[in-house]
Amino acid sequence: MAIDKTIFSTKWVSIKETPRKFYYLERKGKDSVAIFLVRSTKGNGTKGNSAKETPFNQLEVLVRFQPLCIDNPTLDDEMRLHPCPVTGGMEEGENPLKCAVRETLEETGYRLETLLPLGQYITGTQSNEIVYLFWADVTGIEPEVATQDGSVFEAVSRNEWKAIAFLKDCQYSGCLIGYLKLAEILNLS
Repeated sequence: MAIDKTIFSTKWVSIKETPRKFYYLERKGKDSVAIFLVRSTKGNGTKGNSAKETPFNQLEVLVRFQPLCIDNPTLDDEMRLHPCPVTGGMEEGENPLKCAVRETLEETGYRLETLLPLGQYITGTQSNEIVYLFWADVTGIEPEVATQDGSVFEAVSRNEWKAIAFLKDCQYSGCLIGYLKLAEILNLS
C-alpha cells in the first residue's frame, strides 16, 4: 500500500500528495467539531421551556463571530469577524464528544457533560478533515466565564445569541448544515 507523501509541513498543517498526484491539506489533529447551543426565547428562556417544546421561530442559537482565513481585511483597525458555530480542532487521541465538551467550555463558558450528535460532514475536496456536529439545549443554564485558549484568534472572537434562522444566511457551510439538521430534529414548522 502506497503512503501519501508530505510536501510541506508546519506545526499546524501539512500539504500531502497521494500516489495518484492528488494534493490535499491536513490540519494538525485532522478532524474538528462544530457545536450549536440552542435556547428557547419562550418564557424568557427559563427552565421548563426546552428547545424541543418551543416553536422553531422562538429559538435562538449562540453564534461565534471569529476571523476566517478568507477575506479578512481590517475595518477601522479591527479584524472582520464571520459568523460560525462554536468550533475547535480535536487533539491527538481525543474523541469528538470530549473535544466538543472541551471547546464548549473554552469558547462559551457552558459546562456541559454531554452534547447530542447532529451528524458530520467533510470540509471539502482539498482537505481530509471531518467535522463532527453537536448540539445542546442550554435554556435556563447560566454559563461560567469562558476559559479561552490564550490565542489572539480567540481573544478577538465573540459570541452573540441570534434567531435560529440567522444560520441559513451565513456563508460558512457549517452554519447552513447545522440549521438544516436542527430544523429536522426540532420540528421546523
